Parts: sequence; structure tokens; C-alpha cells
Amino acid sequence: MPRLPPLPDLDFAELAPHSREHGDVYFSGDGLSEKREVFLRGCGLPESWDGREQFTVGELGFGTGLNLLALWELWRRQRPSPQARLHFVSFEGALIPREHAARIHAAWPELAELSAELRVRWPDRVRGLQRIALPDGVTLTLSIGDIAETLPQARLRADTWFLDGFAPAKNPAMWAPDVLGHVARLCAPGARAATYTVAGHVRRTLAELGFAVEKVAGHGRKKERLEARLPAAGYAPAIAPRRVAIIGAGVAGAWTARAFLDRGCQVDVYDRAAAPASGASGNALALVIPRLDAADGPAARALIAAWLLARRAWLRAGEDAVQPLDARHLPRGPREVQRFAKIMADPPLDETILRDEGDALIHAGALAINPALALPRLLVGARFHGGRDIASLDELETDLVVVCAGMGAAAFADFAAPPLEGRLGQIESCDSAGETFAIADGGYAVRALGQLVFGATFEAADGEPRITDAARAHNLEVLARLRPELTTSNLTSRAAVRATTQDRIPFAGLPQHKEKAPDGTPAPSGRLRLVGGLGSRGFLWAPLLAEIVASDAFSEPSPVEERVAECLDPGRFLVRARRRGGQDQRA
Repeated sequence: MPRLPPLPDLDFAELAPHSREHGDVYFSGDGLSEKREVFLRGCGLPESWDGREQFTVGELGFGTGLNLLALWELWRRQRPSPQARLHFVSFEGALIPREHAARIHAAWPELAELSAELRVRWPDRVRGLQRIALPDGVTLTLSIGDIAETLPQARLRADTWFLDGFAPAKNPAMWAPDVLGHVARLCAPGARAATYTVAGHVRRTLAELGFAVEKVAGHGRKKERLEARLPAAGYAPAIAPRRVAIIGAGVAGAWTARAFLDRGCQVDVYDRAAAPASGASGNALALVIPRLDAADGPAARALIAAWLLARRAWLRAGEDAVQPLDARHLPRGPREVQRFAKIMADPPLDETILRDEGDALIHAGALAINPALALPRLLVGARFHGGRDIASLDELETDLVVVCAGMGAAAFADFAAPPLEGRLGQIESCDSAGETFAIADGGYAVRALGQLVFGATFEAADGEPRITDAARAHNLEVLARLRPELTTSNLTSRAAVRATTQDRIPFAGLPQHKEKAPDGTPAPSGRLRLVGGLGSRGFLWAPLLAEIVASDAFSEPSPVEERVAECLDPGRFLVRARRRGGQDQRA
């Protein structure tokens, strides 16, 4: 299966686009009235979200995005409170391009403003999950791929489901018993579902899964449609945190604080330094580019999810703090040449994000970021406590603590910190005007926002960070290799220790205590979360890791697939160690 998902084969002979592959239309009649009648009214909206601070809608078949627009328009008019959040989680096999969406949405002038907002943030063509923040407290989480693969990987509790795939006779895979079984698994008690079809096997399967199924009057040329509902008993939603303490004010702490601030929390940020971004996050510029894997897998998907979210999320910091640019990634040796060739032979991203030019990969939409401006803006609304060295979590009176302390995480006795390795990195910088560029080959050079930054070393750390002449010489060799025509003056060197993990993958989520749970596995800690191990790509990883932690704390849909969450789990190292210990004992 190609890593890049297919594009739909569409025919625009009529108002509604027609799928040549499935032999079916994306909607009937004028489209919008059908969506409002079958799905909004069929799921009891807006009454179903009355009094709710959070509401989740699942959808099979994103299609043209019309269901989202109709729902969003209703939410904007009848949002239960100014702080309420709406989560829309949709599953799609073949995403229509942005330009097709513009053509289709033009049929409904009353949705023009929302359509424009959505198209500015139109999802990327990529397999797996992507999280997109929309105005009005609305979040789109879109999963692209074969439904039999994507739905089992989802983590959510939906209050309603819009079952809007192509007709069962045209697209039976979308209506298979296993698929509807996962729909039921991902429901909150009392969840409602609606669909335009009354096919007998759909009714029977939903009934077998515990839904009370009812035929009701249809819409347009359809005589009947279905409404279904699960029993409501036996479910008490988790209590969301209101007071959150963040330990660490680097890029991980700043984004974690922002994630909880956006959810209405009171956030206190503690750092042993007097100001934010004083450690490894405090370079003159940060360059955000990915190192793509040549094969698909959980780690590869984790990085792509982080890359796509970072490209969107950082723009909120402002044009004077964040500069989008195209980064040129050169191979370093024959093995890199082979790896690049494998990537482009089966690319995970389309040409709007990734392309090749000669021997180089071009990462479109890479970012140069000024941390001194960007990180304090993420912390607006939080209370910053500089010069505070937290020795124990017992010092903090709060609902939730998130430790984003880099190498400092190992100092806490409250939990088992994942094993971390310190890597000393030195960079050079100077004021520089002229052409904006970014180029990398293991080392890197970037000029943007009035600064030139290049380097960097990546050595085993031994004690406190220190600046050396040898590191500067190494960095000057990097610049001479990448941009030999450039000259520099008045260079400033900066060194810091980056925290990285054994497998070079960061972590986000629940820690695990050193003692065991009754079943013999490490026991998780309730009011504590960890974010760390970001290594040299902290500005790429931080927005996604923060979103994972905040979504989990608020019992929201996960922004990543199950296998990706497991790949990023802080407890993975302790679990592996226990398994190795068991194997050693058996041997």
C-alpha cells in the first residue's frame, strides 16, 4: 500500500460531486438541507449538547466537509457557553483537494465564511491522524486511510455519530460489522447515531451492538432514514483539571502551558531560571524541519503528525517571531542518498509539503522561530515563577502537574523518570540581513528574522554546558560546507544540554511508579504527566506532545493513533526493562 493516500476520482456533471470509484454521489438534493435533517436533527442537535462544556461528534466519511460546516454553523449560533469545545472526529479514505472544496462549497453562500476558515486550514494529504484547531472552540481531528485500519486506532468517546459513507451497496467496507462494532466501542453511554440508509444489515448490526434503532421519515427522495441510540446508564465523565502546574519553561513547558490555557485552566509555570527559554530552547533561532523515515511505522507517523501540527501551530506566535520558508535537506554520504531515494520512491507527503530537487529534499513550510519572542507569547495568561527549583511535587497545590524539565526530570523521587541522555549542543549566531534560507545536512544554517544561526554540535554531555573553541571550529566548517560564500563577524556562541531518549523518540503522557500494580505491570500516577526527551527537534515535537497530554487530561479525542501513543508512552522503557528482566530469569 502506498504511503500517500489516494485522491478521489470525481465527476462534477451535477451540483453534487460523483465518485467514479464508488459510483455514488457525495450528497443528495441541495446537500445542506439533507445534512441538517439527517445528521443534525437525527442526533438531536443542538439540544443534545445543552449544558455541556465539551461535546464530541464522530463521522464516517468526511467527504466534502459539508457535515462539519453545517455542524459548525449550528454550534456558532447555539454554542452552550463561550468556553465550550466541540470535537469533530472524522474518518476518510480519499481527501478531496482544497480547490475542489472551494468549488463545492460555493453552492451555499450562507456557509461562505466558515468554508473560507476551513479551507485556509484544509487538511493535508497524509495517512494517519491530524489535529486542526478551528475558531469558535471547534477542533477537527481527521483520520485518512482505509477504514479497517484507521478506526481501530482511534481513541475517543463520541456523543454522536454521523454515519455518512457512500451507500452500503456501493461501499460495503464502510458498513461492515467490524466497522460498526468499533463505532459502538468508541461511543459514550447514551450516544446517538444517524444515517440516511435503512439497509437491513445496518439496522440489524446496530441493534446487535446495543443500539435502539428506529426508522423515521426520510429527506428528499429518500422515504426513510435511521436514528439509533445507546443506553445512557453507568457513565460518569472524568473531572477535568482546573489548576495546572508546569515544571519547566522551555519549548515543551511553553506549549504545554498554552494547551491548558486554551482549555480555560489556571496555569502556573515554574522554572529554576529567571526567564523562560533560558536553557536548550533559548537559541537565537530554532529551525523546524523533520527527519523523515524511509518506511511507514509508529515512529514515522509520530514525527509526521508532529511536523504537520507544528507547521500550523507555530504561526500563532506572530510574523515577527515565526518565518515560514522552504528548507533544503542535503544527503550526507551514500547511505543518506539511498534513504532519500527510498523516501521519494514512496513519499509520505505530497508535493505541497515534500519534493525533491536534484539530490536534495525540499521541506516546504519549514519554520525559523525566534524563541525569545515566541515562547513568552505562548505563556501569556500563565503565572510564571522564575527562580523556583521544585524539589518535590508535594510543594504544589494543584489538580495536575506536568513535568517538562528536560534532564531535570530525573531529580524527582515522585515517579520513575524515563532514562535520558544529555547531549551538549553549541551553535553560533550573528546579526545578518539578506536572503532568507535554511539548509541542512546533519548540520544546518538558517538566516531569517535578522539572524544567521548555524551549527550544531551533538556531543555527550559531561556536567554543565560549556562553550569551546573546538565546537566553534566545527560549526564554522558546517557553514563553509553548506554556504561557502557567506562571511561572518561578531559571532556569539551558545551551548546547552538537550535531553534525549535511548530510542531518540520523545515521550508524553502518564509516568509509571517504580512499584507494580496488582497485575504486575508498573502502576501509573494519577495527577502527573511527563513531556520530555525532545532532543534536537524540540520545536517540532512540542505542540503535538502538549496536545497529547492536554487531550488526555480532558478526556478528549486523542490527536494521535493508538500505536503512535504507545510509541510516545513514557512508560515504554520501564515495560521493556521488566520484559528483559523476565526473559533473563527464564533463560
